[in-house]
Order: sequence, then C-alpha cells, then structure tokens
Amino acid sequence: MQAQIPGVQFYGLSADLAQSLYTVVNVSLPPSDKSDLLLFNLDIHKISASAGSACSSGSDIGSHVLRALGASPERAAVRFSFSRYNTEAEVDFVLQTLRELYAPASFHQQ
Repeated sequence: MQAQIPGVQFYGLSADLAQSLYTVVNVSLPPSDKSDLLLFNLDIHKISASAGSACSSGSDIGSHVLRALGASPERAAVRFSFSRYNTEAEVDFVLQTLRELYAPASFHQQ
C-alpha cells in the first residue's frame, strides 16, 4: 500500500505482527480533496471502516490516542477491523478502492 499511495502511514506497530493486533489496522492517509468524504466513499463501495481510533468512537473531538502517537489532524485516520471470516479478496478490494480514491491526481500539493 505504501508504494501505491504516497504518504500513507500506519499507526502503532502495524508492521510488526509479533507486537500488534493483526485484526485492527489504523492508517493515516495523506491530505486529499477526497479526505472529507472518505468514509462515505468507502461505504458506497460497501467497505466498513471507522474514523480515528476505537477510543474516540462517537466523539467529535478526535482521538487522544492518535494525538499521543503524533497524528496530524489534517490527515484522514481510518481504522479497519478484520476477522477470520474476511477473505484475501476482500482485503485486496479495500486496497484497490483506496488506491482509486487516492490516485495521485487527487492529492493536494503541500
């Protein structure tokens, strides 16, 4: 994903499967003209995701957890939760959809 969406970042220890919860991935996506409607666009594609962290679910003030990790408020933070019932094809579909939504032409120059 990092090669296909320049500037994407992963919060926590997502890259270290021995020290992370492999069923939850929280990503920080670069600023884009589509960031404000990201969850809406994912929902249109029947992809369930949440903004921020589980600790801030339902809150309008943002996540204290993501702030502690140094998250930028200008970047979209999206949490994906998976289970043993998700297929590799479903994960590939999410990645392809994100690539389409974050095609380089839609990036803001910052």
